[in-house]
Amino acid sequence: MHLESSVTRQGRRTACAASLVCLAFSGTPTDGFASNRPAEIIESQASLKSFELVLNGVGVRNLLFLDIYQIALYLPRKLNDPQDILDQDIPRRLRITLLRDVSAQQDLKYLLGGLTDNNSAEELAAIQAPIDQFMSLMHKIGRIPKGGIVQMDYLPTLGTRVWLNQHFLGAVPGAAFNRSLLKIWLGERPIQKNLKRALLGDIRDAI
Repeated sequence: MHLESSVTRQGRRTACAASLVCLAFSGTPTDGFASNRPAEIIESQASLKSFELVLNGVGVRNLLFLDIYQIALYLPRKLNDPQDILDQDIPRRLRITLLRDVSAQQDLKYLLGGLTDNNSAEELAAIQAPIDQFMSLMHKIGRIPKGGIVQMDYLPTLGTRVWLNQHFLGAVPGAAFNRSLLKIWLGERPIQKNLKRALLGDIRDAI
């Protein structure tokens, strides 16, 4: 598949992509393990350019009994059908708060797994350039300490704008890329089933 061959060609340049990427997109669909954990206080509303967004849902990514990060999804209005969210070209924000230190010492296979699990080969081939651009931005992040915040803001006219602790890293164009990225959490094979439910507003699976 073109996605795999492209990453192979870039492997030596980007062998140490941010572990946030690896952990965020790793694993097969599963329910996480419940735990009592500290979490960032999440605002119920957010502003994105001229748009006012509301908190759609928030949850915690678990891996091997560890809490990795807290993720919040903001939309112009609350939606509980994942297909509605994916099909509509609307402003949205993903806010990821690290619950443990993350280092850039892992390869890109987990990101590829999350994308390929939820997107067809044709869909991925069509967004190869944005994927490569996103990977380059993630590579810049390097090490993120506990409490670090990665934010991905999507606007139909500007694409996906990536921030680290309010520092702008760059933008990736295209609605198709953002939709494919969002499928990692909201697709048919999400990285964590109860996290998907939490992002869709199911309070039983919220933090």
